Amino acid sequence: MKHLPVVVSAMLLISGSMLHAQDAVPERQADFHVEAAGESMRFVPDMPPLVQKAGAPKAYYACFWEFGDGSFSRDDNPVHTYPRAGEYTVSLDATAHYDDGKKPRKKKRPAAVMEYSEALAALEMPDVFDAKKKQAIAMAANSQPRAGEEMTCIISYRNNAAVTTDGRLHVFFNERKFPVSHFTFTGARTHFGETEDPLYSDAMPFAKRAFPDWATLDSRQTTGAHTAATGELPPFSILQEILNNARGAYREERAWRFTELKPGEKRNLFLSLAGTANMIRDTSAFIHLDLVFAPFDPALPPERFTLELEIVSSHDPNAIAVSDNRINYRTLGDKKLDYKVQFQNNGEGPAGTVDLQIEIPEGLNMTRMRPLDWYPQCPICPPAPTDRSCLDTASSPTGLRFTFRNIYLPGSNQEGVDNRDSTKGFVKYRIEAEKDMPKRSFRSRAAIIFDKNPPIHTNFTKTRFKTGISPGIKAGYNLVPDSSQGGYIFLGASISPYKSWRVYPQLELLMGLKGQQELPQQSFRDSVISGNADFKVVTETDSIIDATKGFVSIEIPVLLRKNFTRYFGAGIGGSARIFFENGNTTTRVRVRERFVPLPGTPPIPPQVLQDTSYTAGTSATVARYTFFGDLTFGAVRTGPNLGIRAGAVLGRKQKLQPFVQVSLELKL
Repeated sequence: MKHLPVVVSAMLLISGSMLHAQDAVPERQADFHVEAAGESMRFVPDMPPLVQKAGAPKAYYACFWEFGDGSFSRDDNPVHTYPRAGEYTVSLDATAHYDDGKKPRKKKRPAAVMEYSEALAALEMPDVFDAKKKQAIAMAANSQPRAGEEMTCIISYRNNAAVTTDGRLHVFFNERKFPVSHFTFTGARTHFGETEDPLYSDAMPFAKRAFPDWATLDSRQTTGAHTAATGELPPFSILQEILNNARGAYREERAWRFTELKPGEKRNLFLSLAGTANMIRDTSAFIHLDLVFAPFDPALPPERFTLELEIVSSHDPNAIAVSDNRINYRTLGDKKLDYKVQFQNNGEGPAGTVDLQIEIPEGLNMTRMRPLDWYPQCPICPPAPTDRSCLDTASSPTGLRFTFRNIYLPGSNQEGVDNRDSTKGFVKYRIEAEKDMPKRSFRSRAAIIFDKNPPIHTNFTKTRFKTGISPGIKAGYNLVPDSSQGGYIFLGASISPYKSWRVYPQLELLMGLKGQQELPQQSFRDSVISGNADFKVVTETDSIIDATKGFVSIEIPVLLRKNFTRYFGAGIGGSARIFFENGNTTTRVRVRERFVPLPGTPPIPPQVLQDTSYTAGTSATVARYTFFGDLTFGAVRTGPNLGIRAGAVLGRKQKLQPFVQVSLELKL
């Protein structure tokens, strides 16, 4: 029996391990194989089973392929032609949508290429440029960022000028406006001779320096986006301003140097960013990455590209995101929030109507809303009914409504639809906050209705207010009727959260002052009788004490308060008071003898033996403790208000003495 505890412990350990193994979500691995297809190669994914999310549309994998030569594809079964023979490292990064499992691990596999076509491969080189814009740089991601997952960013850059140039690409991430970092850099894949550059990049690489391979980093910190060249400044000045703005807005920067970028040539560079655990705090918020194209040839203008992303908790194409999930209440009147509602038609046929019904929280002004961008592209609906494609906007007491009418949005399960991006759409709009919006976190979500199908509800966006600090100055009068302190004036300061709508703490520092005042005079007499029965002598000693006293006090009140309206608040609290008392005491001592004569003898005048006085300074430190209730009237959240405070002071010998305090406070 002595081994029973050991056996029981072992059984519990084994049972716990089995339960943990059952509860743990297994890790999945993406895989693929390669097939020959003439001069090209076909890549076929071998993916693990999906874990269907309950109530969501059918789960699917979105594949992203890197072929190891600077080319990529988003097709499920891509066919790729290489520019020359050799061995290339191919990788597959798959993202599961409407899935409840872990993201499959990326798979890398070498591919030996024997058949190739340099001309055909050049024609197939993909990019992420907007076909409607003549961009020098662009960036895209293979998925939305998610905590604990790696994301691939595709950087496309090209030479739109007529001269060959060298230069740098700068990538900025982890915005300073967020208190936490969202990404860690995990690596980059270059295919055109790019080399990672130390962050000593400057805008004038051709300028002479003491160390030619080093350049200086401008220390100015500013924020905000910058539009490229106006033609009024030299290119290096414009570039330096672009870099300064980006460095002021982001915590981290990476740079790559490229060479011999020929006219009309385009290239791709890939980098990987891993989502940190802290990223989950900002789910449903917009975040940004910035890319700067910095050519060395002054004939080419610099350019900046901003990639907007939404942090997600799961890869669901039907989602809503907000530009700021933490805002400053003090600047609320100037605040504009951008929202983006994304949707995907997962049906087996096209959708002709998409209806977005968006819940809007109290305090956002729906009359000050304006749409910024949307897809499918169509005009705003006219007042009169029309059969043409258009976007209808409307509002109700509870929210906004955007309706795409008479459109053609393919379904992801529709026959002949291979590009899932064509089945997606979005609406981005801007809305303003009202100045008197409650200082409480607020959220929005959308219901998405495709034709007459049941609504699909998105996630909630949540925006919180930063606490903010509200300093205040106070002045008033404190009265303790039954104490030596009596009444005195005080000045001080307070600190509390800015315009709180909930119970909040308030800390104060008050300094009291009472000048020298005369205390009631005190007098004492002591008589001593000496002599015998025939002759008596009376010695009388008179002491008169005159004193003055004043003090300086320090009081530290701590309160819990609540503003019930903008004009009335209440609180409870306590404080510690320390009085530094000081004064003067003048003592006069007079001693005289008085004789008691015998009967029938003449009286004898009294004789003064001593008549002296002396003055001495006095000081003492006295501690007192209070508890009280507090009422405020006026502009209690910010501005001037009147305060009345009453309670009890714990005095000497543990006796309670009532006190009352009246003050004027200005909260900033």
